Amino acid sequence: MGGAGLSALSASRLADVPLFADLDDAARAEIADAFTVRHFADGEALLVQNERAEGLYLIDEGRVDIGKRLPGGGLALLAQVGPGEVIGDMALIGRDIKRSAMGIARGPVRSWYMPADQFRAALSQLRPASLQLQTALGRLVAARVAGKTRDIAAMLSETPDSFTPRPQRALPPVSEEDFAAEAFLAKLPCCAAMTPGQRRAFWDAGTRVDAPADRDLATPGAVSDRLWLVVRGAVRSGLPHREGIYQLTVTGPGQLVGLSPMLSGMAHDRLLRTSEQATLLAFDRATFAEMLGTGDALSRELGASVNADLVTALDALDQVEARILAMQRGHAVAA
Repeated sequence: MGGAGLSALSASRLADVPLFADLDDAARAEIADAFTVRHFADGEALLVQNERAEGLYLIDEGRVDIGKRLPGGGLALLAQVGPGEVIGDMALIGRDIKRSAMGIARGPVRSWYMPADQFRAALSQLRPASLQLQTALGRLVAARVAGKTRDIAAMLSETPDSFTPRPQRALPPVSEEDFAAEAFLAKLPCCAAMTPGQRRAFWDAGTRVDAPADRDLATPGAVSDRLWLVVRGAVRSGLPHREGIYQLTVTGPGQLVGLSPMLSGMAHDRLLRTSEQATLLAFDRATFAEMLGTGDALSRELGASVNADLVTALDALDQVEARILAMQRGHAVAA
């Protein structure tokens, strides 16, 4: 992935880092070669909130404060990271991703830096190391989505009467037998970069599902044995709350739902319900894993879509969490 001699980071060191732990030895050796050393003085920024994310850092020595900038100045501390921890990993997922927080050195910091453009160049060449890392990034973000969902569920349980649930509507289906879902697939963002042959293979690997509004695709605690691509319509996710659900996200055409539990190997942690009549493409666990792991251009494009959809879900959950916190503060002030 990089040029020999550009860094002295060892592949064995990467084996102890969760993001790289599941990669094979050859992949870790290639990725280690992509890192270069960067030093930061006390108070210097490794990450700048809202600036374009251009690479990730593996902290080698020292400590870094992670936090959000406050309107009047200062930093709202979220975490402190140290040796062996990675920050800025979202940079590898998309070109237009902005840093979501600040990363400030607390004392001298020595780090290893991987440029996102170098990773993407290797991915465009279908380098096995880059494909393995793309998959590992998906699992990492999926775990964050699951963790954020648990946090929101705990917040809702603390003040159950403060939030209004959405009732189930049970709308009748509308029959449209002439809808050509396969042709519609070519218009979706996740399939735009695929060749006609790749789209055909993708379509043939799944099962078309035509669902009426308010059909439950998954419930909390159910086994995660499939996921769905929204071809038309929309699917909302939510948490059971009082006599209805508290809505978390709405997923529209071209996006995948059920990703987080599928990649993390856990049961569904939320309810998935169609919010209108929808046409979906369902994939079972084995088929989807096979498509992601083939190492060809289709697996690369699918992996990129998976990671982008997970980041979108995580951003949406961040907004939900912020909204709940604001409502809780408002109720506390009123009381």
